Amino acid sequence: MLTKERVADILRSVARIFPGIPSYQEREGLRAQDKVIREQLASRITEQAQSLDQTIAELTTRATLKPLASLDALSRKLMRLSDTIRFASYGYAGLFSGTPVDEQKLAEVYDYDLSLHQEVEELAVAANALQQRRDEEWEKDSLGEFRRAVDRLEKKINRRKSVFTGL
Repeated sequence: MLTKERVADILRSVARIFPGIPSYQEREGLRAQDKVIREQLASRITEQAQSLDQTIAELTTRATLKPLASLDALSRKLMRLSDTIRFASYGYAGLFSGTPVDEQKLAEVYDYDLSLHQEVEELAVAANALQQRRDEEWEKDSLGEFRRAVDRLEKKINRRKSVFTGL
């Protein structure tokens, strides 16, 4: 029975013998890095949804019910976006895949996932503004800005598939 360690040793041996295997390992490293980036982005998006849930709880306690439906819908959308990015495809399928590797595409997907970081940080700023503001205009200003930040993030996440597939 082969253990993970034994398989890794075999692959390292094969990499020394056959040209091209080190580039496979580089691609696999890129895939692994991309997965880590997506996990971090998804966690950050989940944090914003949880922050929004705290705002919902505070408003419920104060009997400010008008914005609750909008806030709840935004919270659910954020959780869906978090899952979308967390479970998104992440590049080259593996050593024995019949699909040819487009290293340029793989790099583009990696760069795109890195660029999602800016959108997630803008979302965090909008979420912070939403939590801090409690005057009469917060629903128009802060909630509107938060909604726009969520929509921008959703569009960027949805465009990821076209970058990934080259469409």
